[in-house]
Amino acid sequence: MMTYGEAFRYFRHSKGLTLKQVADQMNSVSLIGQFETNQCHISIERFVHLLDQIGVTYDEFQLKRQGTTRSPIRQKIHEYRRMSSIETVIAAHGQHISAQDLFARLDKLAAENSHHYNLQLAQQVQLDSFYQTQQDRDSPNYPKGIQYYLTQVDDWGLYELNLFKECIRAFPVDVSWRLLHNVGKKVQLMADLPGYASEICNVYFSAITGFIVRHDLAKAWQTWRLAKLFCETEDDAESALRLPAMAGWITLHEGHEDKARALFNETLHYFQLLHFQKAYNHWHEIIEGQITAYHQQIPQYFVFVTPYE
Repeated sequence: MMTYGEAFRYFRHSKGLTLKQVADQMNSVSLIGQFETNQCHISIERFVHLLDQIGVTYDEFQLKRQGTTRSPIRQKIHEYRRMSSIETVIAAHGQHISAQDLFARLDKLAAENSHHYNLQLAQQVQLDSFYQTQQDRDSPNYPKGIQYYLTQVDDWGLYELNLFKECIRAFPVDVSWRLLHNVGKKVQLMADLPGYASEICNVYFSAITGFIVRHDLAKAWQTWRLAKLFCETEDDAESALRLPAMAGWITLHEGHEDKARALFNETLHYFQLLHFQKAYNHWHEIIEGQITAYHQQIPQYFVFVTPYE
């Protein structure tokens, strides 16, 4: 995995820019040179400014810096989650992986963790074991250990955000709602990082589908309003494009399919106007899948992620 300085130097060279062309009053030639050669660290403000100077988004930067590199444990969890992800389902034209294959992979993860304990792997096994054995989502045997962990950790990072998204449909509604209201306070350390706003909106959007699965449409609408307010406050235009579709998701389960389709089409129309063809295709598949699932009376829970996760 590249360091931040090495990745920045790669992008600067790829755009044919010299140190002098990138430098300004905020970042001197000397400072940038030291940053690129890992001789110093720079503040978030300076780093964001440097990305603006070379015209590279944070997502692009992280994709180049990290590539597909993950720790062995994170890679195993990623491969397990991918087996049942929406991307895998779409690629397989709506065919979900068999429960037998999923159980077998979970058993393998549990066995590995019994020999070499890892907190993240243990939490993944605990959560998915609950989903596979508990038919009653209001069971008192929900993963209280994970709830305790998320409650006690004051400063959430990306891992905690993603863990919470995975837990929303497992926790009782009041627990999920209480944690959702504290998300803003929990992620203060992430507030200045690029991509922060879209990560928080992904939590809100995941929670909306979680409350729908729990048949609490009132909480789903309350969460939608939180997402709308957040998009307006943070000026997150990209996430705001998805707000009509999320409103359509709730409206569909209220029994108003025609109105829901109009809201779905509003988001698709925005993607077309902006030539976001990949987003259009992706959301078109999701929407059609949702409508089909609705007719089959199978509300679906989605965990929304950023493209580079």
